[in-house]
Amino acid sequence: MSNIADLEPKILEALGAIEHPSYKQSLKDLGMYDRAELEDETVRLFLKSPDSERKIQIDLESQIRGALRCVELPGKLKIRFEVDESLKPEDIGNRIRGVKNIIAVGSGKGGVGKSTVSANLALSLAAQGHRVGLIDADIYGPSLGKMFGVSGKQPLTGDGENRVHPHEVHGSKLVSFAFLLNPDQAVVWRGPILGKGIEQFLYQVLWGELDYLLIDLPPGTGDVQLSLGQMVDLDGAVIVTTPQNVAIMDASRAVHMFTEIKVPILGVIENMAEFICPSCGHVSHIFSKNGASAFAAKFKVPELGSIPLQQSIMEAGEDGLPIVAREKDGPIAQAYTRVIDQLGVEIESIAKTKSPRREPASRRGCPASPFFPAPQYGHFRARIFAREPLPRRPRES
Repeated sequence: MSNIADLEPKILEALGAIEHPSYKQSLKDLGMYDRAELEDETVRLFLKSPDSERKIQIDLESQIRGALRCVELPGKLKIRFEVDESLKPEDIGNRIRGVKNIIAVGSGKGGVGKSTVSANLALSLAAQGHRVGLIDADIYGPSLGKMFGVSGKQPLTGDGENRVHPHEVHGSKLVSFAFLLNPDQAVVWRGPILGKGIEQFLYQVLWGELDYLLIDLPPGTGDVQLSLGQMVDLDGAVIVTTPQNVAIMDASRAVHMFTEIKVPILGVIENMAEFICPSCGHVSHIFSKNGASAFAAKFKVPELGSIPLQQSIMEAGEDGLPIVAREKDGPIAQAYTRVIDQLGVEIESIAKTKSPRREPASRRGCPASPFFPAPQYGHFRARIFAREPLPRRPRES
């Protein structure tokens, strides 16, 4: 490679694969490339820097040199940073650029239908014209892929810069750990590795502009929940429970956990609240009744609504088309519409009283997990999705 014109595409490709640790964007997207010059068998690379933080510049220079190591340069490489504060993007704290509301859906307990509720909440919001994304963060038992008709390991496409496109299904965007695993494959992760997987679902998926990003959490109050609270500013959490005391006890622990990490509780949804006999119309409270009402009163949180227990909900999930999409005008869809109407009220109320966002947490030095490529932080390189940048999505004709 003998001239700068041939070299520039390779430089831009390298900059596109490196993320700025402060601004969570690639160096290419930030517009840091200025020019490259060839002088006396020396390639001089001039980069614009949003700030004068020398430590960050040193780390970035090391990553750039590593990325260009396989490129046949016509001479010795010298890198120079020139401060240009106009490149500095708006400080969004621990947010995902372009996403307005980030909501966790938790239960503190398995078996209460949390994932089914998450799926139908997402599609109810999409039916009202909102742009919706959904993360299946239940690492040990991901099921949203099945509910959306996208079962098993799925091919992933990206932008060529270690970021992936979510699957777009039934009007919403979806990523799930199920897309990365063979159907019977178990996940045996703990602690920081779990956190890295969640982090990359948040920041290395091309979500675009979203009104709502829902995160379907695993049961309990463990590593994933705590990591999530540190990595991203959640606008609130929705608690899903069934009416009986055993579920309420665990939901109480979820409330305490979210309170500890300073995530506001948007409300509680009572799932499987009642069973209406399809033959005679008799109402049976199989799992007791009024549990969510007592829970809401005890913790002074809103009661967002209740969802009945029906066979059609199960059948819709098994068929890969959640009930609110299959029976758009049915009673279940109407129940979810009431829930999201109340949810909107609570989000707006909390937004008016919300304190300033926390300072961005450092995301350097996290252990790697084995699936897709992560950005490089300093001398550390983590990979989760794949070993090489994912193929670009084909352009639509």
